[in-house]
Amino acid sequence: MKKLKIKSVFILALSMIICFGLLTGCGQGLSNDFDEAEVKSTAQEVITMVNENDSEGLREMSTAQMKSALTDDVLNQMYEAIGEAGAFEQVEEMKVAGATENDTEYAVVVAKAKYEKRSFTYTISFNKDMKLAGFYYK
Repeated sequence: MKKLKIKSVFILALSMIICFGLLTGCGQGLSNDFDEAEVKSTAQEVITMVNENDSEGLREMSTAQMKSALTDDVLNQMYEAIGEAGAFEQVEEMKVAGATENDTEYAVVVAKAKYEKRSFTYTISFNKDMKLAGFYYK
């Protein structure tokens, strides 16, 4: 059990590093390969799935790398942390930018979501196929 927890923490850390890596390249505009409205709408879907604890939905829309990172343990820890903030109220702000890592272009959304007791900032990345390629919350 302890080995599984260490692996889950490692995968979560790797996902966070990928998101931070994508953010460092966010100075560029969104590639023409992405539709900003679609990116925002899909990011809203991700936030809704998180609020509904929809693990299967999140995995279905994810890249292969993200699917392996989104273990039950990792998702349950996330759901617990977000659940402690109370009921979801609204997305207050959403910014979209482009990022490139290893010659792969991504759309990166930074969304501020308000809950009853506090707010979270989500960083959500998509590849050109609009697959979830990165997810981080704080």
